[in-house]
Amino acid sequence: MAMKILNPTDFSECAEQARAQAIWLARALGAEIVLLHVAVETPFYAEGVLAPGEVRKIYDAQRKWAEEALEARAAETRAAGVPARWKLTVGAPADAIVQAVEEEGAEMIVMGTHGRRGLERMLLGSVANKVIQLAPCPVLTVRGK
Repeated sequence: MAMKILNPTDFSECAEQARAQAIWLARALGAEIVLLHVAVETPFYAEGVLAPGEVRKIYDAQRKWAEEALEARAAETRAAGVPARWKLTVGAPADAIVQAVEEEGAEMIVMGTHGRRGLERMLLGSVANKVIQLAPCPVLTVRGK
């Protein structure tokens, strides 16, 4: 059975740099990459304005976009000669990443240290720190350029 590398992504540039590092490592180690995206379904503050069905449509559209983005990245990774598949989950990112390590039997996590910009950047930085503290396996963090 091949070694598994869990590669969490928020689809940011930094996450893409981490995926490139994961591909390089997977090639060297004969490993499989499991791409993971954790969707965070935050409550809409305007929920009083939107019917619950409308909110669900927004979440469903986000989920469909994320699934397509994950499949595109997994296909690129496979085209680069590395076995890859993806997983989409919902929850608190750091906890979901650690849970995915256990579910997948991953031996390593390769992730970016920062996500998009502003608050998201700050939050993802804290996600990486929390994963480092909680993960039962080595965590390779890749800093964005």
